[in-house]
Formats: sequence, C-alpha cells, structure tokens
Amino acid sequence: MLLYICITTLLFFILLPYFHIRFKGKELKHRFGFVDIGFDSSIWIHAASVGEVNAIKPLLNKLLNKYPEKHFVLSTVTKTGRDIANKISPKLKTFFFPLDVNFIMKRAFNSINPELIILMETELWPNMLKIARKRKIPVLIVNGRISNKSFPKYRRLLFFWKSLWKPVVAVNAQSDLNADRFNLLGFKNVLNTHNLKFCLELPEYEKSKLRKEMGYSKDDFILVWGSSRPGEEKLLKSIIWDLEKEIPALQVVIVPRHLSRLSEIKDIFKDFDYKLYSENNKQSKIILVDEMNILNLFYALTDIAIVGGSFFNFGGHNPLEPAYYGVPTIMGEYFQSCSDTVNKLKKNKAILISSKDKLKDNILKLYKNKNFAEMLGQNAKNTIKQNSESLKNNLKILEQYIQ
Repeated sequence: MLLYICITTLLFFILLPYFHIRFKGKELKHRFGFVDIGFDSSIWIHAASVGEVNAIKPLLNKLLNKYPEKHFVLSTVTKTGRDIANKISPKLKTFFFPLDVNFIMKRAFNSINPELIILMETELWPNMLKIARKRKIPVLIVNGRISNKSFPKYRRLLFFWKSLWKPVVAVNAQSDLNADRFNLLGFKNVLNTHNLKFCLELPEYEKSKLRKEMGYSKDDFILVWGSSRPGEEKLLKSIIWDLEKEIPALQVVIVPRHLSRLSEIKDIFKDFDYKLYSENNKQSKIILVDEMNILNLFYALTDIAIVGGSFFNFGGHNPLEPAYYGVPTIMGEYFQSCSDTVNKLKKNKAILISSKDKLKDNILKLYKNKNFAEMLGQNAKNTIKQNSESLKNNLKILEQYIQ
C-alpha cells in the first residue's frame, strides 16, 4: 500500500499542469479534495457515471424520503453523471470524485465527514478504502459486480487488496455469479439482491402523442440505434438501402454514445439526406442526435431499438431502457458489460441477439412479423417487473447500517 501511495502522489505532481488544463472551476477544487459540503456528517454515495447514477436513483430517492434528517452526498467521476445526479433532489449534494491520492482523499474525508460510504458496482479505490478502514467508517457495495476481465486481476493481487476490503461490511451483488466472485475474493456478508438497473425511474410518454410532437406520422416505421460506437454507423450504412426497399416509411435515428464523434458520423452519412436533431424544424429520413441525455425519449417513440456498443467489442450498453418502454430490441453479440441483464432478457425471450451479418434480416423479421415484435416488447416489459424486487432487497440491508 505504501508503494501505491508513493506512486500516486508522485504521478499527481508530475501531472499537475495537465490537471489544471483538464479541470476547471468547481471540478478542479473537487478533484483536489476541496469539497464544500457544509454538513457535520454525511452518507457518501459514489456512482461513477450516468448508468450507475440512473441505477441508484430509485434507491436514493427512497433513502432521502425515509431519512430526511440524514445528509446524503453523491460523487461521480463523469460530468454527465453529475448532471444527472443534480436533477435527483435539491436535498442531495453532488460533487466530482476526488483523485485517489492519499493527501487529497484525506482532505475530502475531512470535508465530507462520512458516517457511511455506499459504493455502486465496483468502485474500489485503494486510498479511499484505506482511510475508511483507519477511521472505522463502514463501506457497503450495492449492485456489486466483478467483470470477467477484472476478476482474475483481483485474484492475482489479492495480497494487496484483501486488507483494503476490511471496511466493506456487506456486498449486495447483482447476480449469483457476481456474489460467488465476491465470496471467492474474501468479502463478507455477500448476498444476491438482484440488479438495481431493473428498478428504472424513467419519464412516462404517450407514444402516439410523442411521435406527433416529434414530427413523425403514425405510418412511419422508426428505427433507433442507441449509444452507437465506432464501426456501427458504417454497419447501419451498409444495410440502409436494402432496408428502405423493404420498409418504404423507414425513419432512422442515430444516437451516438459520445458526441465528440459527431463529425466522424456526419462524414459517414455525407451521401445521405440526414439532419441533426437540433435542426428540429427540418424533417429527414435520417436524424443524427447531437444532444445529450435524450435517448430515452427516442426509445419511447421507436418501433425497433438497436442497442449499440454490442456489434463490435465494446461490451454493450444497457438494454433495459427500451425494455422499460416495451420496445422490441436487437443487440449484438458483445454484451459482456451487461451480461446479467441481457441473459435475463434472453431467458424470457425478450431480446433478439444478432450477428453483424444477420442484422438486416433480423430488422426485417421484426418489421414483417408484428406478433413476434409485440411479444418481444411485452416480454421485455414483464422482465423489468419481475426483477423489480432489487430495490426492496437493497433498502432492507442498507437500513441495518443507517443509524
């Protein structure tokens, strides 16, 4: 551990000029541990990015209502995650996660003064855990998961991690497989409480009304590709002419995972009549979405959803959002980052897994077979309901540690 402290401290000073360029204003202060919370004590929740914040949001709302006298603070690694967190409740204080450098993390602990730390999924930071252990602050892991890639690494470095895991008083794992992995790594009080990501709190829309507001007719057949990653836009481009021959009223919406790739995607479709979403006064058969945090809106109005990051080896993105709206969904074969949720959907015949070569045929299968598409969407919605007990399970365990 001493070596880790020395290395991270040295790296901090080497990278100091970069940090001053990379982070500005409040973010710079937070990253350096200057977190102005203003509470004598707090319950510190950490969720890295948008997906984790959305997953913990229903649980957090329950805690805020049940314990109005407690002060809850939430940290995120990403700016988009913090933007989402800021919308949860005015009672919730949010900040950027401090750099895991020993003296910076100590400074942050002094400001936050946590009585309890709740970590979402696998946000295990050595200096954070070391300080929690030294100050006798209990740590809980909710929606815990350990990926296929991370598990062997943790086992190899168990001599380093095992003492750091001592403050972790309970692990609420998101599946039996993950619970087994936490047990094998020596964590205590491990329980499969199921996946919090099934406990979605998303806006409700009236589909026909929403489509009309967005300029689509009832006869349009809308295909939304959500969270697209490199290679996937070219894949779509390669089949789009054939799809239009079979689906005359086809309307395509592409929502890239990262808006920084927008110019690249525009270049891919330069031979097509596309429009940007921000040009909302103009209609086109292809819309490129150039705004953040509106993917759910398009999932709510679409006829078919394709979940990106899954046709090339990016690990896949969350398919539960289109499932929430009962939308027939196609996903590629690379879904290791969300295997638990995908496998539950597969088991219930609630998602269609497709290879790149079969994508066009699978889209047309859903277009031509309305009964099959409706069954897929309804099964997806039912799967969300069947797994919604995760919220209750997690809350029951957390209540034991909130004084």
